[in-house]
This record gives sequence, C-alpha cells and structure tokens, in this order.
Amino acid sequence: MTYEDGKTVFNTFLIAKTSINIRYTIITPSQNCERDIMKYIEFLGTSGTRTPSQGTTCLRVSKHCVIDAGNLINAFGDDVFTIEHIFLTHSHLDHIIDIPFLADLFVTQKSISLKIYALKETLDDLRQFIFNHRVWPNFEEINLIGHTEKTIELIEIQLDHKYPIDDVTLTPFKTNHTDGSCGYLIEKNDAGILFTADTYKCPRVWELLDQNSHIHTLVTEVSFPSSFDKLAHDSKHLTPALLESELKQCKRNDFAIYAMHLKTLFAPTIIHELKTMNLLHNGGRVLNDNDIINF
Repeated sequence: MTYEDGKTVFNTFLIAKTSINIRYTIITPSQNCERDIMKYIEFLGTSGTRTPSQGTTCLRVSKHCVIDAGNLINAFGDDVFTIEHIFLTHSHLDHIIDIPFLADLFVTQKSISLKIYALKETLDDLRQFIFNHRVWPNFEEINLIGHTEKTIELIEIQLDHKYPIDDVTLTPFKTNHTDGSCGYLIEKNDAGILFTADTYKCPRVWELLDQNSHIHTLVTEVSFPSSFDKLAHDSKHLTPALLESELKQCKRNDFAIYAMHLKTLFAPTIIHELKTMNLLHNGGRVLNDNDIINF
C-alpha cells in the first residue's frame, strides 16, 4: 500500500464512522483559510475533559508541528500524515493520548520518523509507561516499513532554548504542574503568544510577559471553579480566583487573555466567574475546539 492509498483508506474509515454517529472532524486544506501558510495558531483540542464532542489539549502551530496530542487523529483526519513534530508540555494522558495511535498509523505509511520533543522527565514517562512493549509496542525501536528510520524519535529539549520549526520558534519554559511540565513561548514574525498549558501558580509566566513586550496574547488554563481551591492546589491547576491573584504579579495589562482546559462539568460556573471578574480582557475569551488566534 502506498502513502496515498493509506490516506484514502484512513479517510474512508473516518467517513464510515461518522455514519454511525461517532463524531469525527476532518480538517482539509480548504478549511480555516490556507493551511500551507499558517498565520495563526489553531486550537484542535481545548477541553479539560475528553467527551464525544470535545478534544483535549492540542495546538497546531505550523503546517507540520503541533503542541500536545490530545486531539490529533479526529481533528486532522487523513491530513494527519502531515504531522512531523510534536512538542509536549507534560506526560498526562489528556496531552499524549493520540501519540500511540499515531505511531501505529505512521509505521506503514511514512518514510521519516515522527519527532516527539519534551523535557527529560516526560520522555522518561513515555518510555517507561507507554512505549514499553507492555502497554504499547516500543515504536522507538521499530523501523518504518521499508525504511531504516525508526517510527518515532524522542528528543530531549532544554528549558529556555529556542527551537525553530517551519516558520515558528518554540521556547519551552518551566511551569508548576509536574516535574517535567513546561509551557511554550510561540513566536513568529516578531509576534509572540505565551501558552502555559497546565499549571498552578507560576511566577515565570509573569516574568516572561513583563520581559517580552512582543507577546500580545496569553493562553492559560482555568480548570476548576474557585470553590475547588484545594483540588486545584492538589492537582496543580488554576481557578478564576487564583488567576485573578496571579495577574497582580504582572506589570503589563495590554495583552489578551484566553482560557482553556475547563473541566466540562464545571464549565458554566467557570465561565460565569471569569466574566464576573473581568479576567479575559483585551479581546480574550474561553477557547473552543477549532478556534484560532492570529499572530
């Protein structure tokens, strides 16, 4: 089977699934303007809970590059084979869930390894708990069919080091969520978007905003209502009240604030609190799947 044959079969499979009321979103180059020239970030998954209609964290930042893998296969459809680089924020399941299935698809269809970038602790988790020949085959050791390259390549990244990919630059910074968690400063054409991913109180976020006036947008998580302060502390997530308190550390107030990763059961309450506290200023809002933010 050729690469093109594989894409056709995969797309046909998705369409067949749709006919039995399982939701799949197939994004083709004709949707959301020209995909080859991305002047924006596309949020393929934004929820803190995986549901039949919502994907978990996944951002497309360039034609071949994504951050996190919470909703790759459903969102991309047969265009999934264009993915070449995945930058991870941490190893929690809602951020890596599609990677094993992606490797399974790629092993017979691709000629170059899928490159997965993360801090050391996150890569260690992938090797120990996922690609271990128990939970899933170790595709780090399995060759692409007909080629000498391995199916996946796990690449360790360093905090505060710049990684140019396609026409964007990603710079990981430490967050307060897991030992191996990070967010990313995403830069293109002298414009910056700061993506925290999952985090609790994190002074580094506000340092970066104050030090880099070209960052025009902050995308942060708000997982629980303010009444769940202890749960937020124990699981290292934010609430509206915590975000309000954290914002006081920042000298700037000229950037847009977008929220994501809301836990679905509590989304109406969280949204109400965010509006009441007027936290999503300068054009910000709660993000939904397939939303975009322009550079």
